[in-house]
Amino acid sequence: MMDYVTIDGEKYSISDLSTLTGEAKPDEPERYILLMAKVLKDPLSLPRLLKDICSLELSKEKMRDLRLALIRVQIESELKMNEDIQRYQQRHYVAQVIEILLFKELLLAPGEPEELD
Repeated sequence: MMDYVTIDGEKYSISDLSTLTGEAKPDEPERYILLMAKVLKDPLSLPRLLKDICSLELSKEKMRDLRLALIRVQIESELKMNEDIQRYQQRHYVAQVIEILLFKELLLAPGEPEELD
């Protein structure tokens, strides 16, 4: 059974927040992290949340943190794919689409590696 935390009346998986923040016990996740957690909880909501995602205005440091969050989701999805193929394929896809929308490319894509700024 998953553990959840309620923030502003919405339930978020502690496991998802931990993956997104890279922290074992995330304290007060940023709004953009909560948005990503909402998409991970229901990947089919991505089309409805595109406007919110594409209109994120974050500092360079927060954009870097967001990209790392998306990469963590992709890595976790690959590692856990055999547990629930559909769930983790959807999470992987969502993380990749968001990364492409916001950063114009995938950092983990095959080809020439690019450095994080």
